[in-house]
Amino acid sequence: MIASFDIPTIDVSPFYRSEGNEEGKKKAFEQMKEACINYGFFQIANHEIPLELLSRTMDMYKTFFASSDEEKLLVPNNYFKSTQNPAETYEHFVFRLSSSVVNVCPKNPPHFKELLEEMASHFKKLGVVLEGIISECVGLPPNFLTNYKNDESRDTLIGLHYFPATENDNTGKTAHEDPGCFTVVYQDEIGGLEVHKDDQWIPIAPSKDKLVVNIGDVIQVLSNNRFKSATHRVVRPREANRYSCTFFYNVQGDKWVEPLPQFTEEIGESPKYRGFLFGEYMQLRIKNMTHPPARPQDLIHITHYSISMS
Repeated sequence: MIASFDIPTIDVSPFYRSEGNEEGKKKAFEQMKEACINYGFFQIANHEIPLELLSRTMDMYKTFFASSDEEKLLVPNNYFKSTQNPAETYEHFVFRLSSSVVNVCPKNPPHFKELLEEMASHFKKLGVVLEGIISECVGLPPNFLTNYKNDESRDTLIGLHYFPATENDNTGKTAHEDPGCFTVVYQDEIGGLEVHKDDQWIPIAPSKDKLVVNIGDVIQVLSNNRFKSATHRVVRPREANRYSCTFFYNVQGDKWVEPLPQFTEEIGESPKYRGFLFGEYMQLRIKNMTHPPARPQDLIHITHYSISMS
């Protein structure tokens, strides 16, 4: 069932100034806290990423994805096409921020790598702002997530292309949650992104000047379910290609993830998850994508680490 509902929109401009507009910050904190608890999804306005840069990046992705399979396969470590049934549901190009990773970018369109580096630098700045806000919203010191995350080795910028829906299937990406800390999405005018709440699917209308943010599994586990990792999906339109630009804020592979004492022993609550290495969880989630199980119920979610309360 599809519901009609406006996803909360939060003005983050007060956080780009060193002082002043405390009322604006307070309002944003309250809105984001409510959104993280109830939906795990919100939109942000006045994020200071140039709209012209977002537009150029989307145009560049469109040019790349319109090239031949032979050209796209020249960058096999960065390019991926879905293998789920039906085939050719979506394809994506991954740009990793780790200084130890060599990103092999296509020669067409020109300046591909330079543009992605510029785009990634803006998303990184936004990530620092969001880390501080989310930390305070959940009741932690403003620098907690920044210190916990520690580096950018797992951060990725991904361009996505969804093929037009067929007569029998409009699945772009099935219902899922993101494994990391949080995700920032810029979708084109086609739309198709939907969030699940109260047994209903809520479409997120595309906007030229807003970004969509969703909380991921790491935040849900750290907060012991205080904040929600949003279930979402992508629905493919008929007779139209869909494009999006997505930035994933993750933690290092060797980072140990478990409910924090502030949300368990210090307040007399039992942990709802057993601890795990983030890299281990990522491998399971990647296997979901590259070798999807025959039955959807066999897909790995964060519930894989849930502690039974029986």
